Order: sequence, then C-alpha cells, then structure tokens
Amino acid sequence: MDYQTRAMTLIELVICLAIASVLMIGVLPAFSNIVERSGSSTVVNWLIGTVNYTRHAAISYNSLVTLCPSRDGKQCGGKWHEGTIVFTDANGNRKIDSNDTFLERFSFPLDSGSVRWRAFQNKQYLQMTGEGYTNYQNGNFVYCASNGDLSLARQLVINIQGRARRSIDIDGDGIVEDRLGKDLNC
Repeated sequence: MDYQTRAMTLIELVICLAIASVLMIGVLPAFSNIVERSGSSTVVNWLIGTVNYTRHAAISYNSLVTLCPSRDGKQCGGKWHEGTIVFTDANGNRKIDSNDTFLERFSFPLDSGSVRWRAFQNKQYLQMTGEGYTNYQNGNFVYCASNGDLSLARQLVINIQGRARRSIDIDGDGIVEDRLGKDLNC
C-alpha cells in the first residue's frame, strides 16, 4: 500500500484562518445575545422555583411560611439577588424563632443583575398561608440585567392565590410589558 501524506501549504492555512475569523465576527454577537437572554430566563425560573417551593411548604406544613432576601443565609435582610431563605414563621414576624423551622436557602443563579419585589403594602418579603395564598401580598418581581438592557428585563407576577405568571412582550418591541401594558423599566 502506498500512502501519500497530504498537507496544507502556509497560504491555504492563512486563507482558512481568515475565513474562520470572518465567520466568528458575525456569530459572536448573536451568541452573546443568546447567552444574555438565557440568563434572564434562568432568573425567572429561579424565582418561580423559590415561590413555588414557598407555597408548597406553606401547604405542607399548614403554616405561614416566609420567603425573604437574605445576605447571610440565616436571617431576612439584604437584596433579593444576594439570595433568599424560606422558613416557617408561626407568628409572622419574619424572624426564625425557636418554634420556626428553617427550610431552604436559595442562591441567586447569576453573577450579576438585580431583582426587586414590589408588593401590596410595600413589604419586602413574601409570606404564604397554609392554604397556599399570599398573606395579602400579591405583587411582582422584576429582574434587571447589570448592563441596563431593557430587552433583558423580566417580570414575574404573583397573584393573591400564590400563583406565578411571567409577563410577556405584548407589542413585539422586544421589551416585556408590565400588567398595565407599559414597558418594564430598570
């Protein structure tokens, strides 16, 4: 058998690299946008998971359960994107007392961005009753990307029954609208 070695010349190699470079220049911005949008979806899914966990725990324990932001993972305090904790809260004081049970700590899924909670009565926590309803705290979470790009902003609405729904882009401009039909703002 006679095998011949095939090799590329230096000119062929340079041409291939030039073509690959041109293709990468066109693909990278689109890929970056996909990654950023994926991050927004990840945050909304994280929020849905924490709210659903809180609601399920309240029903399972037949008790008031608190979901709140927690900087240290032990008590309420801080910002939502610093992490959250969930615990039974028999007296509703948003503190883990001796008759309360610490249930879970959730870490924010991204390295950047922020979340804010706006609720009826302006409370910076969410409580679910043993029936699975909010404790008169229907409201919404809004995620904002760290770069301020409104096309990456997302909203999760929590109704009085404790159910979560995502806000959508109704008018097709690439920016999600709030419940009043206005573009989200960061």
